[in-house]
Amino acid sequence: MKLTTFLLTFALFFSLPLASFAGESTSGEVAGKCKYPKQPEIPNGRTATEAELLEAQGRMKAYLAVGDEYISCIAKVEQSWGDKASDEQKAIIVLFNNKVVDDMQAVADLFNAAVRAYKGKK
Repeated sequence: MKLTTFLLTFALFFSLPLASFAGESTSGEVAGKCKYPKQPEIPNGRTATEAELLEAQGRMKAYLAVGDEYISCIAKVEQSWGDKASDEQKAIIVLFNNKVVDDMQAVADLFNAAVRAYKGKK
């Protein structure tokens, strides 16, 4: 192995973990201050009873409320950084926000599909 190849490999090996450290600490800060909402269980609409769907509706609404609290929490974390927030930190906040919004939409879509399946079996 040539010395230059070795030095480049060595530099890359030790610089990549340092470059990702800021992102990991940002993620850790968000995870430490904001609890990610746990998705509720949605029953199969073809086999569920009306009572089971009503219970699922309550769990879904509670999940969406907790999701809104999570979004508020990550916004507060971002605000706590003020003008000192790096572009990487801002990007991580956007990723966390988009992930929870996508998950909330997926749960609502799943619940709506279960309701349609339930109504279709009648």
